[in-house]
Amino acid sequence: MNTILSYLLLVASPVIVDGGHIAKVVGVRDASGQCICTMHLANVVFPAPKVEQLESDFYNLTNQLQEQLNEIYNGRNNMSIITTNLTDLAARIKYAKTYGTHIDLNFDKVINDLQSVISVAHDISKNATTDSTKKMIDNLIDQINKINTAVTTMEGHDKNNIVTIQREINTLQKKLQECEEAIASGAGLANVSMAPPVGDCNHGGILKVSDPVLVKLNWKGSDFKAGSWGKDFAVGTKLPHHYWVFPLNKDERTLENYRLYSSYKKLLIYSPVREYSLNIRNNPNCEDCGQGAGVIFFNGSFYYNCFDSRALCKADPFSMRISRENIKDQDPASFNNWFSYKGVKYQDIDLAGDEKGLWMVHGSTLSNGKLVIKKVDPDTLEVGVPWITSQSKDALSNSFMICGVLYATKRKNSTHDQINYMYDTNTGRESNINIFIEKPLPTVQSLNYNPNDRKLYMYNDGYLVSYNVTFARSKVMGDVAANEQQQVSGAEEEHSLVKRGSQSPTSQDHPSSDSIGNQQEYQEETPVTVTVAKRETMKEDGHIVASQ
Repeated sequence: MNTILSYLLLVASPVIVDGGHIAKVVGVRDASGQCICTMHLANVVFPAPKVEQLESDFYNLTNQLQEQLNEIYNGRNNMSIITTNLTDLAARIKYAKTYGTHIDLNFDKVINDLQSVISVAHDISKNATTDSTKKMIDNLIDQINKINTAVTTMEGHDKNNIVTIQREINTLQKKLQECEEAIASGAGLANVSMAPPVGDCNHGGILKVSDPVLVKLNWKGSDFKAGSWGKDFAVGTKLPHHYWVFPLNKDERTLENYRLYSSYKKLLIYSPVREYSLNIRNNPNCEDCGQGAGVIFFNGSFYYNCFDSRALCKADPFSMRISRENIKDQDPASFNNWFSYKGVKYQDIDLAGDEKGLWMVHGSTLSNGKLVIKKVDPDTLEVGVPWITSQSKDALSNSFMICGVLYATKRKNSTHDQINYMYDTNTGRESNINIFIEKPLPTVQSLNYNPNDRKLYMYNDGYLVSYNVTFARSKVMGDVAANEQQQVSGAEEEHSLVKRGSQSPTSQDHPSSDSIGNQQEYQEETPVTVTVAKRETMKEDGHIVASQ
């Protein structure tokens, strides 16, 4: 042992002890002769600084982990809120797609707007210079009061369905502003459009069409692009306040289910929710159904092109009775999508109603698609003598009748159609016009004029749209208005109004002599005969009854 220690004291180079390197060894002997050594190790086996660093890192990581856990906890809460909101939004979107979009409005603001309009109307009425102007303002005030009553009722029941009320207010405000400006400028009654009484055709044709009023989405939803809607289109109808919505099935051909509402308010709030069907016998072939969006509601009954046939059908929604008339002549109406309107399916036969009665517009087979107008007897469904136009039906986007005058439209672009053609069955004359109609969506599936409220009703890619129609004055009405203004203001300027189409009172239900003369050549070559085969079906006490 002593020998080893002595050797260690003498060795200058490091030695290895238990794997560690000894830099140097310094030793002394104590009194007893034992060697006491002090050794300095070059590398310490236990890494204390690293442990301290690890402790610090662990502390920092613990804090970061806690922060992450807090964020995850908050994220779960936020995710729960977002999920709830998305669920609610999904439900709202589904409702909107099914029943139409609605916007919550401030009732206080609407009521204040109504009061302001009423106040302005009364002021204008006081300044009216003629009885006719005062009468017109009083009629506007009556309309405003009716709207005020409707708003008050809606406020207590449903705050989501007064969008149309707001639009009607804006329309009335514009009318009042026009009246006020006319009176202030001294123009008086001569330049203010005065609509003739209901059923009166003493006007000069369409002057302009208002901006569209987007009422709502049809009750089946946005997937049902084609269809028709409106009021009862017969003058003096027994159902003057009823509205109907008739979307076609998704095939854009089959006319099967519809809803009938007893008022405009009930149309807006889908009340009552009652669905009718033309398929009264639940036949898979739907023999009693219709096809195309040419359907119309006229004096309490629906008139339409019977499914997969050239026949006309009449359906009474209250008695569930369906009548059918097979129409055969030497120039038969096309059907099954031969000559429909451009961009519209299966509307070969288009029914229309106006001041003169019930009409049928269709493509002519012998004239290779020219548009033909025929009068229809609402009771027997028999058709009269045709008026042949120069227009190809499949080049037009739609048409409607006013006072026996057909107005046809053409697509200009995705936002506008143009009323570009008119044919007067009273005189047999046709002409080109230029009146634009703004549309919310590209395709006009159906377009009809109602003589009772002088509005156009458009079914536009699933949406229900309406327009106010303004007529030009006839020469007689223009002269009366000018004379009234001259008496009031003392002015001697002449008032002239352009009459867009001449009207003749010679015949209301049949072509005039001029019309027959214009078509004589056609009729001599293809004489018109009508063969009637009549079949009626009805349901009595739950049983189907058919008669020939």
